Amino acid sequence: MVRSDTRAQRPPGVGATVWVAALTAGFITSGMQGIVPAIPAIRDHFGLDNFQVGLITSVYLLPGVFSAFAAGVLTERIGPRKVVVGGLTVFGLGGLLLLFAHDLGTLLAVRFVQGIVFGALQSITVGIIGSAALSGRAAHRDQSRRIVAMAASESVFPVIGGMLLAVSWFAPFATQLLTLPLAVVAWFVLKDRQDEPRKAGDAAKVSVWKAPAIVGVQILAAARFIFKFAVLTYTPVLAVDQVGMSAATVGWLVGACGALSAVTALLSEKLASRWRSSEMIFGCMLLIAISLVLIGWAGAAAVVAIGLLLYGIQDGIYGVAHNVLANEMAPTGTRMAYIGLTGTVRNIGKFTSPLLFGAVTLALSIPQTFFAFAGLSVVGAAVARRVAGVQRDLQSITASTDSAEQPTDSAEPERTDEKR
Repeated sequence: MVRSDTRAQRPPGVGATVWVAALTAGFITSGMQGIVPAIPAIRDHFGLDNFQVGLITSVYLLPGVFSAFAAGVLTERIGPRKVVVGGLTVFGLGGLLLLFAHDLGTLLAVRFVQGIVFGALQSITVGIIGSAALSGRAAHRDQSRRIVAMAASESVFPVIGGMLLAVSWFAPFATQLLTLPLAVVAWFVLKDRQDEPRKAGDAAKVSVWKAPAIVGVQILAAARFIFKFAVLTYTPVLAVDQVGMSAATVGWLVGACGALSAVTALLSEKLASRWRSSEMIFGCMLLIAISLVLIGWAGAAAVVAIGLLLYGIQDGIYGVAHNVLANEMAPTGTRMAYIGLTGTVRNIGKFTSPLLFGAVTLALSIPQTFFAFAGLSVVGAAVARRVAGVQRDLQSITASTDSAEQPTDSAEPERTDEKR
């Protein structure tokens, strides 16, 4: 373990750094969650059709596929403070501009730029938090702060946006102004250069592409969002069409699912005392398989509800565990670039998930597609088990190196079991 799990032994300012990174990840969700209630009003104001409405979302999410990795490389060169402060400032000023410029071209252009920031900051905040602790309970505790901050923001911003909508169709963009005071705080809290946690036995800077188990770790990164967005997109369809659930009930269940994710994210710290991050993901993959089978069975509304809630239980653990895993498996000297690559892969998973699920439904029914995805989660469990094996081997090497480097006192007399 790189850092102690004891709070008292952590360097001054580490806690503030973790919270600034967590709030950064939470506040920039306002770019989507804050304007969700306003999408119908935006459609009506500009007279958009259904395809054009999709542009409001797609121009925001698409840049994240490319900006996450670039942001990781940039952070290694100029430090996290400049990247985070600059990103928060650009994001907030974009929201300010949309309060005064009301043409569609400006709206889409600002959304595109904000999407670049969104993809970049969502990714590097994982690495910034990882600089406080790479592994162990402290790492899970720190990463859970980010998950909870995001979950809280995703719950609060739609409410605030809905209230502001009573003022005007563009008023919900005001939620994005919260990033401006946070940028000021970040300037004083973050460092120009983040201390790079080193693992025992590491020497020279290692290429991102030579990281151990890089393929497996990235598969697990994409898998979480492939399953998550498939569940969030198609469970409501199945619940309404197959078992006669009301839209309101589905909404409450999805909200409860998110709340459970936040709770289990906090509990992951306890699990870290018994299992490695990769082993937690292995367990989560098996729970995903069970939840997808229950949802796909669609025998009754209660069964679908249990499957959805079971999915929420594992999602918080999975989110924290993979953030920790990415920091643990990142090479020395290129950790932020590795985290950026992981963020890019996650964003690809978000985009491809509904497309993959929808493509399968061309040949299978929706319940059968859930069963097929349950089979994929079993394959994901096998990948997680393979990564766990690599992680165990690395930790064994680290332990051997630490043991070899322990100083010995040759002057200490040899002890015997002879009684005096």
